[in-house]
Amino acid sequence: MTITTLTEEHQQAREGCVYFPLEDFCLVEAAGKDTFSFLQSQTTNDVVNLKTGAGLNNALVDRKARLLGNFSLHKTSDTAALILIEIHQREPLMNQLKEYHFREDIAWNTEVPCNFLVALQGPKSPVLLERLTESSLGLHNTNDVFTANIAGHETQVICKNLTGEEGYVLACAESHQSDLIQAIQKAGESVGIIPISTETRDTLRIEAGIPVYGRDMDKSHILPETGLEHSSVSYHKGCYIGQEVIARIKTYGSPAFALMGIVLDGNTLPAMDARIQMKTKKIGVVKSSVYSPSLDKVIALAYLQKDFRSPDQTYEVTLNGESAKVTTCLLPFYQTAGKTERAKQLHQDALALFKKEENLDSPIALLREAIALDPKFAPGYEALGVMLSKQNKLDEAIALMKRLAEIDPQEIMAHTNLSIYYMEQGRIEDAELEKAEATAIQFEKLIEDKQAEKARAAQDSQQQEERERQVEMFHKVLEIDPVDQVANFGLGSIYLDTGKYEEAVGPLRTVVENYQDHSAAYLILGKALEKLELREEAAEVYKKGIEAASKKGDLMPLRDMQNRLNQILQSGS
Repeated sequence: MTITTLTEEHQQAREGCVYFPLEDFCLVEAAGKDTFSFLQSQTTNDVVNLKTGAGLNNALVDRKARLLGNFSLHKTSDTAALILIEIHQREPLMNQLKEYHFREDIAWNTEVPCNFLVALQGPKSPVLLERLTESSLGLHNTNDVFTANIAGHETQVICKNLTGEEGYVLACAESHQSDLIQAIQKAGESVGIIPISTETRDTLRIEAGIPVYGRDMDKSHILPETGLEHSSVSYHKGCYIGQEVIARIKTYGSPAFALMGIVLDGNTLPAMDARIQMKTKKIGVVKSSVYSPSLDKVIALAYLQKDFRSPDQTYEVTLNGESAKVTTCLLPFYQTAGKTERAKQLHQDALALFKKEENLDSPIALLREAIALDPKFAPGYEALGVMLSKQNKLDEAIALMKRLAEIDPQEIMAHTNLSIYYMEQGRIEDAELEKAEATAIQFEKLIEDKQAEKARAAQDSQQQEERERQVEMFHKVLEIDPVDQVANFGLGSIYLDTGKYEEAVGPLRTVVENYQDHSAAYLILGKALEKLELREEAAEVYKKGIEAASKKGDLMPLRDMQNRLNQILQSGS
């Protein structure tokens, strides 16, 4: 038996694939014709518009928006759904839902047949799952659910990120758990799969900025304090318990304290619930903390007072009376690359090996991984087909191109390569047919491009007329009220979009000087200053905008401004 260290487990999770029994989670089934209409009235997210096979994160709050529980919901049919939830939350969740369940046609089942859960996590987990199911899975979104046959047994598969990486939760009958684990170990040999400890799992979770109920949040917190509103709340659905409070906070401000990340100097982990204090003022409280191998720093989830939520700010504080230096950080601490980016990197690595080595097995293996990660990544298919043809595996190369043509019938290279491979096999008629198909697609694309160009020109003309109308209207408003927020912001936005950067600066400065919490105005003012190559001024605007957005809880403009500020600072260093 190979003994692995926590560092090795962490590295394998970030670069390969790991697994662990999900003993602290369970599934609950809800079934009946009123399932989704009932849950729509009780939970924070929009479940009515879910398509079968899709899922979402969700939460339950009371009338004051205090968090009673969080979970994910996965639609398995028009009348049924699976709820994935921590075991310790199951009974309180059921009690709360049943309290409001009267005549609706909905039945709850806490003893589902697929009661053994195991997690696959890591960038190579899609590759492993294809091997386990012996089929091409295609692209899936987070929280999608589907049924697969693994090791001869029916298995529920939920696409679930528990570590900040691609991942899945597999659920089968408890009597089949040994078969499932053996199948995972066997299929995962080539990617070096290993089980990981609860300590490593917790490190990965905290790096990914994922709070857990009972440790990082509980019913003493209102939902907007926890950060769950970005993934578990719909602001467009109908009424539900606690909606008014959540909507009011969204509209009029941000909570006094909210969950963020902090990075600490030194090697000492802060105590759970340690009070973060600056002189005599409490500015926060620490929750989960861990040493992060990804950052080589001690990190923690913490609730911070709104005046101290600007990211990348360093403060001298005390933690339960002990001196400390902390730097604020947006969550997550660690951001994984997307599937397509990983596929591109594997493709580049394969091509580099192809140039260096005569043996094509290694680059072929990398290209297979790239295609498994992103089934629509055409360059991966093309390169793999070329390498297989060099090994005289023409039948496999042809099958690969046919698969690409099925995925994207308009992919010219699929038909072009099929023509070449058929010709090499002496199948002249098939080769000519594929060549003709490639030519036809090329002509169709040329026609579509011309039509699209005409449509864009017409749309540009319409947009220009609409902008001129709006500019005239905004000027009329400003003649009456020179500091009108909407008119100045609208005028600045139009000037920025049309490349009139100098003209954009004036009205946008008016907005940020008179409406200092207008996050979006800081963002586009900074963009205009960058276009004018006034980078230092842009940086100062972004700093003020980040502070305003942090207090208000405007996450999207905050992230954009933070990224732009970092680029300015890096280019100047």
